[in-house]
Amino acid sequence: MGKMKNKYRGISICLIVCLIFLSGCSGNSKPVVYESTTEISYSWWGNDDRHRYTLQALDIFTEQNQGQIEVQANYGSWGGYENKMHIYMRSHNAPDVMQINYAWLSEYADEENGFYNLYDLKDIIHLENYTPEELAYGEMDGKLYAVPISFNTPMFYYNKTIYASYGLEIPKTWDDLFAAAKVMSRDGIYPLGTTKKQLFLMLVAYLEQIKGKESVKADGSLQLTKADIAFMLDFYKRLIDEDVLMPIDSFDRNAFSTGKAAGTLAWISDAANYCTPLEENGAEVIVGDYLQDAAARKFGWCVKPATMYAISATTEYPEEAAKLLEFLLNSRDMAQLQGTEKGIPISDAAKAALQETQKLSGYEKQADDMRENYADRLEILQPVLENESVYDGFKVNADYYIYDKLSEDEVVEKLYEAIY
Repeated sequence: MGKMKNKYRGISICLIVCLIFLSGCSGNSKPVVYESTTEISYSWWGNDDRHRYTLQALDIFTEQNQGQIEVQANYGSWGGYENKMHIYMRSHNAPDVMQINYAWLSEYADEENGFYNLYDLKDIIHLENYTPEELAYGEMDGKLYAVPISFNTPMFYYNKTIYASYGLEIPKTWDDLFAAAKVMSRDGIYPLGTTKKQLFLMLVAYLEQIKGKESVKADGSLQLTKADIAFMLDFYKRLIDEDVLMPIDSFDRNAFSTGKAAGTLAWISDAANYCTPLEENGAEVIVGDYLQDAAARKFGWCVKPATMYAISATTEYPEEAAKLLEFLLNSRDMAQLQGTEKGIPISDAAKAALQETQKLSGYEKQADDMRENYADRLEILQPVLENESVYDGFKVNADYYIYDKLSEDEVVEKLYEAIY
């Protein structure tokens, strides 16, 4: 992508002669003329707000580098971005610097065709802003292929106003949810509503807590038995039958903001999207604990990098790419523009910049503080659990049992085939 662009030599010579002449007529001013510019590319996904502040940040980066590095911006919404990145990676034509999903790390991490070893660029990228444990998310075989931007984990958010109106405490256990449903269901309110991905992660957490087992093998593949699937199915059906969980297909953010669901399970990065509209509607919102079973044998909940930054292994300009990566991760300018839009930054430098201007606040900060409280118990979320074919396949087939269309044994067989 990036290539050295030589300026038209004839024009450059004329300009230089003119500037030398002008400099002799203007005292001590000494204009600088660059005869070449290195062009690198940077790709990301997001909404219009993210595009707007990122483009503004790239202008600042170019100015700080006195025009010697120009950045070609490749961006769009999430839809289609993943497929585009797969094409880039497989054709060895990836952008020099890129925002990546955590799941892509294991898929493409190799120095020949995938990602650059960032430890080779540590003189430029200030990795001291991260702990070894934080950098470990981007490591493979002792090489650093990506740096996490922020952390994400499923987090419970509750409409405290509704819970308080029934004289209920904010749930800490699964039993608390069922107890809330017995009271709220009379008024058509569900204690919890969520999406199909979060549903699957919640059921996996419950399975691991009760069974005390790992749902994913060391090689990253699922190890759910048919008995495990039946166990998850039974709990899902109980959640629906006892009006604890709002039917998945009926739930959206509006259900939470209007009080139809008194709680939700969502990513840290989605905290403001869910909580701010509810607050604007006059309710008090609170971040809840990770739900546990009283006899839990395992914690069950997981954490992952929300997104990561990487440099292409095939870049022709690793130093220039590293300068851009350092700017994106650790610079005050980028931190101020980005705020907590990508979540609470992991970088000490970025956090300090936000703290300085009182921008390190809000629901994302509250949720991230909760994550930090449990940091030593959270396990790394394995990418297979976020595979759409797995969680979507589970939801679609599970509904045949939930709504009495097929027997449990029939659905277990269908699910086993779907997720494997």
